[in-house]
Amino acid sequence: MTISEHRGAELEATYGLSDGVDGSLDQFQYAGAGDADLSMRGATVEGTRTGRMRHRRDHIVFWIGDGTATLTPESGETLTAVPGRPMMLSGSVAYDFTADTRKVTMLHVSEALLRRCLAARGVVLRGPLVFDEQPDGIASLRDLQAELRRSTPDLVNAEVTGAERALLDARVADAVVRTFPVRAAPSLASPSVSRAVDLMHLDARSPLTLEDLADASGLSIRGLQNAFSRDLDTTPTKYLRDLRLDGARRELEDGEASAVAEVARDWQFNHLGRFASAYGERFGERPSETLRRRRG
Repeated sequence: MTISEHRGAELEATYGLSDGVDGSLDQFQYAGAGDADLSMRGATVEGTRTGRMRHRRDHIVFWIGDGTATLTPESGETLTAVPGRPMMLSGSVAYDFTADTRKVTMLHVSEALLRRCLAARGVVLRGPLVFDEQPDGIASLRDLQAELRRSTPDLVNAEVTGAERALLDARVADAVVRTFPVRAAPSLASPSVSRAVDLMHLDARSPLTLEDLADASGLSIRGLQNAFSRDLDTTPTKYLRDLRLDGARRELEDGEASAVAEVARDWQFNHLGRFASAYGERFGERPSETLRRRRG
């Protein structure tokens, strides 16, 4: 965990505050913990502030603990923050702000992680990601708040690392993309990739082949591989394998599966040893351990 009592150049760069902050600032304390993909941070500030947040590397979900705050996107209407209600700051959008609040909590999420979560839902976009600042309804907001309450102890725990940390980050980021609608960029990723991804999510349990995916995309096998590399930085085969591994893990975590071999076959893993090896690489434990833990 990082703790600071000074708003130095590094923090100003993190939040796009190169123009500085106007107003009184009587006290400042900042703490953060997490990794490059997702981190939880908090600030305790005494005083009123106004300024402009320019473009930033991370997307930030934030909520104030008290007081008032307003945000004005570079092309939009002024929004008012309500204590305890998360809002989204897209990294590629500049905001003018005013703040008279003592406590602010921030969830920083990398663009790469959000893109992976969106791609898993069949949404692939070119250009910078831009999200709505306000949640998409009460139900999604409550789901996000419940996920944050459940996950925060592990998010700030330095002992949660590796595959366990990656799964935690993905789970929280998925809650974020379910809560804040993404605005379609002017240029969508190639429809061919989207068609192949849609087929994978629809029929991951069936014995799909590269030929099936290429036919669905309208490309040759080589063309599809090149498109996946360009748009998703992966291969069609790895994307499908990871999708199946995620599905198998969900079934094992449900605690209703009777045997690992049954789940593996259901998700098209016909060699149990290779399935266990790939599962261990992705999740940091053997599938039998997941099943045993959930039954316990």
